[in-house]
Amino acid sequence: MHYRRALKRTCLFLRRLQREIGYDDCMGMAAQIAYYMMLALFPFILFLLSLISYLPMLQPDQVLSVLSEALPGDTYELVAGTVRSLLVQRGGGLLGIGLLAALWSGSMGVGALITTINRAYNIHPKRNILHQKVLSIVLTLALSGFVILSTALVLLGPDLIREFFRMMGLAGDSQSFWLTLRLPLVLLLNLLALSILYHFAPEAKQRYVWVLPGTVTATVLWFGASSLFRLFLRNFSSYNLTYGSIATVIILMIWLWVSGFIFLLGAEINALMRRVDHYEDVPRLRGRIRWRVHRH
Repeated sequence: MHYRRALKRTCLFLRRLQREIGYDDCMGMAAQIAYYMMLALFPFILFLLSLISYLPMLQPDQVLSVLSEALPGDTYELVAGTVRSLLVQRGGGLLGIGLLAALWSGSMGVGALITTINRAYNIHPKRNILHQKVLSIVLTLALSGFVILSTALVLLGPDLIREFFRMMGLAGDSQSFWLTLRLPLVLLLNLLALSILYHFAPEAKQRYVWVLPGTVTATVLWFGASSLFRLFLRNFSSYNLTYGSIATVIILMIWLWVSGFIFLLGAEINALMRRVDHYEDVPRLRGRIRWRVHRH
């Protein structure tokens, strides 16, 4: 009986979640977020490559090796020359320009996320324009920091683990150890980044535990979607022959849209779980949760 009741409540929750996604136009807002993220992506990559060029422990060949694993052959050949020139020729101006452009576009995308998250919580924003913009920039910087840290882990991880093994006098395959450790570390960073976004974006007092369901769901779905896109990219030679170099841009836009939708889905789950938590002591009729939600 208990599993039937749990199944029934889960179905009710999913039905309500579907309605909330439609009410809040999550698909449309995900497209808006994808647009701003696309604008921010290339300046951010420019900033990241300019920053990497100042790190003496990283050689251009290391960065290109990681890119060759992540990108299809044709796409890699397209960007390899530009990436190498950016890494070899240090440009302080490019560093500043890339940062400012990425910050402006990224903060617009984060601002769209904040607006939709508040809508998911049924909150009419009371922050003024300046407060909203400052929050968007701060969250953009925080999320960018996590991206930079994840990139550093991917690039520097093998060397750091090898040095750690040497200092501790340990024998073993440091490369295998790093390959085992890399995914959990990136997963943890992603969880932390999303939990910060979900906690500070809505104008609602909430505990960190309330944002865990959406954070975990969004992280798992995002990693799954990213893995599928990576698999598709490695095997899309026929697609590339049909559409040419624009195929990569099309796939990137789809991936950004899917990512934006997943992040909004996590926020919708948190908002819905919060309402259930607030009204869990309300009497139930025939096992149905009474949703006391007033929509404006």
